[in-house]
Amino acid sequence: MKSFGYIQPSRLAFGAGRLKEAGSIVSRYGKNALLVVDPGFRQALPQAVETVQTSLKAAGLSVCIFDKVFPNPRLCDVQEGAELARTQKVDVLVGMGGGSAMDSARAIAVAATHPGTAMDYLYFKTQPTEKTLPFVLIPTTSGTGSHMSCCAVITDTEHDFKSALWNQDRLFARATLVDPELMLSLPKGITASTGFDVFTHAFESYINVGASPMGDLMALETIATVVEYLPKTLDDPKNIEYRSKLAWADTLAGATIANVGTTLPHAMGQPISGHFPKVSHGQSLAVIYPAFLGYTWDSSVERFARIARLFNPQLTGATDAKAAEALKDEVVAFLKKIGLFCTLDDFGITRHDVEPILKHCMEFPDVNVNPKVPDTDTVRELYLQSFK
Repeated sequence: MKSFGYIQPSRLAFGAGRLKEAGSIVSRYGKNALLVVDPGFRQALPQAVETVQTSLKAAGLSVCIFDKVFPNPRLCDVQEGAELARTQKVDVLVGMGGGSAMDSARAIAVAATHPGTAMDYLYFKTQPTEKTLPFVLIPTTSGTGSHMSCCAVITDTEHDFKSALWNQDRLFARATLVDPELMLSLPKGITASTGFDVFTHAFESYINVGASPMGDLMALETIATVVEYLPKTLDDPKNIEYRSKLAWADTLAGATIANVGTTLPHAMGQPISGHFPKVSHGQSLAVIYPAFLGYTWDSSVERFARIARLFNPQLTGATDAKAAEALKDEVVAFLKKIGLFCTLDDFGITRHDVEPILKHCMEFPDVNVNPKVPDTDTVRELYLQSFK
């Protein structure tokens, strides 16, 4: 049996109605809290933010709020949040929102206690120390998996550069609180985009050259859950059981990528959002997935085939090769079903924009853990295939 490692040090509180426990959870780690919150969520569900504030104060914490959080978190905002944390003598952070809010909280926890900026502590640079502030994460989407991972993706908008902090020793949340009731009001577009992101986390960990038996177990459960429950949730968004299933899938997928990691699609998708911040992370993945699947399937036939049969059980009678090759069409059909099928043209991206995106793509280590490792010319062609 293959040897492997697994780490997940975060406490997990999961279940509908558990938001009111925020104070008792966070109070284990500090007394002066900075609540980093998604402004869109704060506006849409102010009562949920108020519930957290009230719970924190009831547990004896002082609370200040930072809500300069935008899709594809910006370095400038992270640094502003870090300055606020220093000024207010914050000793614990709470990230509440989608991946952007949680990634911002994680990056602020580093930037507030270390010299330089958060960009000085990317995965390939100097690593954060024990001075990193403790943080608790509360996801409001399903999702980015950020609440279970040890990664914070941020963008330096001055240089159109998007990259990540990643550290298993310092960047896991001390605790994470997953309350599916927070997802009941999510718009369909965000539900679809974040739900597809869950699939990609699990699938890429499953085909990653560093895949592990533990990761496989969680990835397969995640993918089966997303395939069944994402369309159901889009049809019945107020169904708490469906929302709970997606929140559970997101939690599993987050733990999986923290231990295994993503592959070529994330390397290709991240710089799309870095250069075009209005393209959400889920959209950037959806746009390149068909080309990626068509390129990679014959290098991981058995695993592609197994996933294809989760989408379409009728492929059970097909050979592994036929089923594996069919996964591209199955995912395209799924993207159309959930309203997420798109091309680069749909976001105003032109063929002239490919070269700077490509340059940043090839800097990501995710490229080298794909079952088939492409060269620069091949990735360029994959981008070009992603236009109409």
